[in-house]
Amino acid sequence: MAPETECRFDGLLNLPRARAFALFVDRPDLWWSSPFGDLHKELADAGIEPLVGGSCYEVGQAGHQKVWGTVLSIESPLYVRLAWQVSQDGDVIADPATASRVVVSFREAGEKTLVEIVHSEFLRHGERGGEVLDRVRQEEGWPRIIENLQIAADKMK
Repeated sequence: MAPETECRFDGLLNLPRARAFALFVDRPDLWWSSPFGDLHKELADAGIEPLVGGSCYEVGQAGHQKVWGTVLSIESPLYVRLAWQVSQDGDVIADPATASRVVVSFREAGEKTLVEIVHSEFLRHGERGGEVLDRVRQEEGWPRIIENLQIAADKMK
C-alpha cells in the first residue's frame, strides 16, 4: 500500500466568499491554533502577509515571533497557497522549499462559503514527512483550524 501523500479538510463558513477569504487572510488572530506546543496558550497575535513571499506568523506574549508558513500564491477571494514550515517536532523550518504545501480554497455555497484545505507534498519534509502528515490531521491540527474558522465566521455574521 502506497503511503498517503495528502490530507483534505473542509467546512462551511457562515459568510459570503469575499468575507470568508478576508477572515482567513486578514484575521488569523481570530482562528489560528499554534502548532508549536504550548505557545498557543500565550499567543498575542497572528498574521498572514497577503502577497507572494509574505510570511505567515504568530507572536507570543513575550514578543517572540515564529514563522509557520510562506505565501506561495494568492488570488482573492479564490485561494491562498502556502509552504507549511513546521516540522514533525513542532520546530520552524527556515527554508520554504523544504516544506510541505497547503492550498486553502474558498467556494461559494449560496450565502455561505465552503473552505477546503488540501495539505500535500509531505516528502519535502524528508524521511519524517509521514509524521508531519499524522500531526496535521490530528484533532489539534487542521480540524481545529476549521472549527476555529467556523466559530470566528459565526461571530462576524
